[in-house]
Amino acid sequence: MKQLQITQRILECEENGWFDLLSKIDSITQNIIECPSATFQIKAALILWCDSVDMRSNALPPDEDSVMLQHPSMNHKETFGAEA
Repeated sequence: MKQLQITQRILECEENGWFDLLSKIDSITQNIIECPSATFQIKAALILWCDSVDMRSNALPPDEDSVMLQHPSMNHKETFGAEA
């Protein structure tokens, strides 16, 4: 079974200010309490929510460290021989 890593995704939503997705996961978890018999629908909603977080996360620009790893010439410390 696929690991959903919901906690990690919630932290990512908080870090990026994706409050609409946080509201959505809150609604999904509330449905678990209110309608425990709807397990298939809740499972589907959780998977869809995780996919939504992943799509937004993948659309973010890469961080500076990963860009410098791919393009070492962009590292000004090495290029100019100085420390910042």
